[in-house]
This record gives sequence, C-alpha cells and structure tokens, in this order.
Amino acid sequence: MNTFPPFSITALFVTALFFFSCGYGTTDGSQNQQQVTEISILALDSLKAAYPDAILLDVRSDEEWAAGHLQGASYVSFDWDNRTDTLSEVPWDRTVFVYCEAGGRSGVVTEELRIIGHPHTIDLIGGMERWMENKRPLDFDVPVPLAHGAH
Repeated sequence: MNTFPPFSITALFVTALFFFSCGYGTTDGSQNQQQVTEISILALDSLKAAYPDAILLDVRSDEEWAAGHLQGASYVSFDWDNRTDTLSEVPWDRTVFVYCEAGGRSGVVTEELRIIGHPHTIDLIGGMERWMENKRPLDFDVPVPLAHGAH
C-alpha cells in the first residue's frame, strides 16, 4: 500500500530527475557545465510545486502570446536579433521553465540560457499545443515582469 500521497511521489520524481540531469563541475575546478532538462509541459503543476520560486518563461510570438498563455508567465518574444540581451536579464538564482508553441523555440532558448551559463533551465516539451490538446486553462493577463518571475 502506498503511504505517500500521489503529489509527493510526483514532486519527488521531478526533483530527482532535475537533480540527476544537471551537469556538475569537474574535479579540476573548471567551470560548471549545465545541461538542459526536458520535461513534459503537462508536468507543470508538479514542477511548480517542486520549484515554487521558478520563472515561467513564454518565448512565442506576440500574436501567440495574445491568443492565450500559461498563468503567471513572463514573456520574451522569440526575436532573433534582440533575444539574447533580454535572456541575460533572467535571474540566475532561480530555475527557469521555458515553453513555446510546440517545443522548437523553447529548445533554442533553453540552449542559449545554458550557453550563457544559466544554472537551472527546464524545457517544457510539447508546448502550448500539448497544453491545449489536454484542455488545460489559458490566461490572458499581462506578463509577469522578468525580474520578478512567477510565484
């Protein structure tokens, strides 16, 4: 008989997955090389519970954002020319969950965050397409300022 509530097991799994997927510094003292973790967007509730201070980052177009987004999301337009300047403003002391429409752009952005050294990045694979296929709720509020992130 399972003595843990289902939420606890899920949160524990997500935490373990994130912990074991991160790269760690080498014994020679070289810089820590992080990896990007990929987790289904449908695990977002468990991820938020495991990382309550995480930033939820939408990297779609302005039109896609306006059509509906995830509650509590910050927004960085997937602009090829100016995106990296904005990404450098993402707080480094907090985990970042990144999503887009289907998963391609979030993969690019999570890799860019990894390259510039952000230590805690999760790509929410499946994106808004999978979210909508599963009839999950949409939000239409203004974006959470990037410096504050979602709480």
